[in-house]
Amino acid sequence: MERLENFKAGFIRENPIFGLYLGCCSALAISTTLNNAIGMGVAVILVTIMSNVIISAIRKITPDEIRIPVYIVVIATLVKIIQMLVQAYATDLYTALGIFLPLIVVNCIILGRAEAFASKNGLLDSALDGLGMGLGYTFGLLAMSTIRQLLATGMLSFANPFNPTQIFFQAEFFPAEYTISLFKDPIGAFITFACLAAALNAYKASKNKKNWGIGLGVVVLALVAVIAVRGEFNVNTAVEAETPVEPDNSEPVNGGETATGILSESSENGETTYIVSAPGFTATTGGAENTFKIVVDEASGSVKSVEIDTFADTPGIGDAINNVEFFNQFEGLASSDFEVDVQSGATFSSDSVTKAVKTVLESLGK
Repeated sequence: MERLENFKAGFIRENPIFGLYLGCCSALAISTTLNNAIGMGVAVILVTIMSNVIISAIRKITPDEIRIPVYIVVIATLVKIIQMLVQAYATDLYTALGIFLPLIVVNCIILGRAEAFASKNGLLDSALDGLGMGLGYTFGLLAMSTIRQLLATGMLSFANPFNPTQIFFQAEFFPAEYTISLFKDPIGAFITFACLAAALNAYKASKNKKNWGIGLGVVVLALVAVIAVRGEFNVNTAVEAETPVEPDNSEPVNGGETATGILSESSENGETTYIVSAPGFTATTGGAENTFKIVVDEASGSVKSVEIDTFADTPGIGDAINNVEFFNQFEGLASSDFEVDVQSGATFSSDSVTKAVKTVLESLGK
């Protein structure tokens, strides 16, 4: 019974995200799609279980003075193994999670359970604790991702992480004109996190279901208020390339945000090469300006290639986009496709590339 209670604690009473407020950084950053949530959740579950088991096994021979460095070495080794496996067999997921996959090493959930539980309990208890906490973290991510993806896109979808073209599940719940694009952005992540944390706290503090109903009602009213004022934000009108629509070039795409502009344009051998600048991300003040070389086939009017010309983003954060798989997603797009919405784990940088491509597509459509 005690083991069952310890296992269940990670779901509600000690939920890592909404109860203990651990792992919030990655939860806020990658909870944009169900694919990201499940991928990160599975990685954390595996690392938490294995690290708990190993640390429990060596707890009696680990000197107390160096136990924390030992725990970190164990966790870092496991995370590196998981990272290499994801990079080898699920490249798109690896790109989407970006820097947050290796940052599992410093996830307070894992180190916290190692110190608070695994170092004091046996192998089976530690494994169950790791599974419970990992599942609690995963369910927290799924809750945030479901709300954000649904409100931002009007649909829910889940693809095979090993083959992104294979869609396991996709359902549209309401038309694109009723979506709220801010839920793709950090502000949407914080709103979702606050509502879910408030709901969990109301549930834990309640002594009967009436009080729980009041807490849930407050959360629902908060979401209704966000939807009611959605007119203050531009509507997300993203469409898939398979169902192209003609762009409305009287309005800037995606919330009024466009790239800085086309710096140069040259034609040769039936191809037009554009050098486009777009704002990026930097940890220093003053902002960062990336430039991209975008080659367009003049006959078809579609994008042939996208590559970095100059990169000004913060090293180690923004350069997660610098891989062939990410840039290949833009090939074949034409002005009729209008919108492309792809992101890597480094959301500022991937948005920078997207803005540059949109600027070229807009110029072709005029």
